[in-house]
Amino acid sequence: MIDPEIAAARAKQAASAAPFDITKMPITAARPLANAMAMYFNDGTPALAQVETFEIAGPGGPLRARLYRPEAPKRAVLYLHGGGWATCNVDTHDSLMRRLALAGDCAVLGLDFRLAPEHPFPAPLDDAIAAWRWLHANATKLALPTNQLGVAGDSAGANLAIGVSLRERDVGHEMPRATACFYGAFAPTFNTSSYRELGDGRFGLTTERMRWYWTQFLGGTLAAPLLARPLDANLRGLAPIYLGIAALDPIADDSRALAQRLAAANTDCEVDEWPGAVHGFMQMGRDVALARAAIAKAGDFLKRRL
Repeated sequence: MIDPEIAAARAKQAASAAPFDITKMPITAARPLANAMAMYFNDGTPALAQVETFEIAGPGGPLRARLYRPEAPKRAVLYLHGGGWATCNVDTHDSLMRRLALAGDCAVLGLDFRLAPEHPFPAPLDDAIAAWRWLHANATKLALPTNQLGVAGDSAGANLAIGVSLRERDVGHEMPRATACFYGAFAPTFNTSSYRELGDGRFGLTTERMRWYWTQFLGGTLAAPLLARPLDANLRGLAPIYLGIAALDPIADDSRALAQRLAAANTDCEVDEWPGAVHGFMQMGRDVALARAAIAKAGDFLKRRL
């Protein structure tokens, strides 16, 4: 059974705009429509001590970033937004990042990484790496502790968040001290139980759309390098990872399988599964108590682990 508040919120969101199929449109036409839908939950957001938007240097040019600061933050995280690597930005995830900053008593650095299909893998991950290194290099200047920095992300952003740790581990750079992932996409595999049972669109996300997202991300193919499919990567030596799972999500089995792989690699992992929750529900914090509870649990993880 879907959470009643989520069902009501999704119905109001759907009524706010005409329906469209992102997989059947040019991305230049589809992206503004997808972003407008995602903006639905971003009014009435909580206030913070400081919110600042600026640019940082990226490997392909300047990247827009936004720093959310509660009063006297004790830690900081880089946040990588969802949207199938093809849509969304710091504006569409503004409310979620504000709530996470308050729940985790942390500064949150949101990033507009380059989007597919114009910029397929590894461009989004390269931008995430650049932002992580920028945060680490500038923590002292920002009055943040350099030894309490992490990464978080939802959906496609959760994939990139794990990729940051994998890349930094492999090149011997400073890794995040903890990573929080919400309903992540961790491998382009579409025959799992959750895809078979939930991928028909009853709860929003479909198997067809996930296949399309992955194809955009991977440059027109489903052949994914290891850093793009962290489910199959070497997961040893990573810092603690949090996995938040929406039980009615077609990609829920990605997180369940990743939890098993992390355990086999002796990498510390904490898992919360939210009955009645659908993919993307944590953006609904304005209207949905379950979303606020999930953000609170993620914030608690960051407090304990960073």
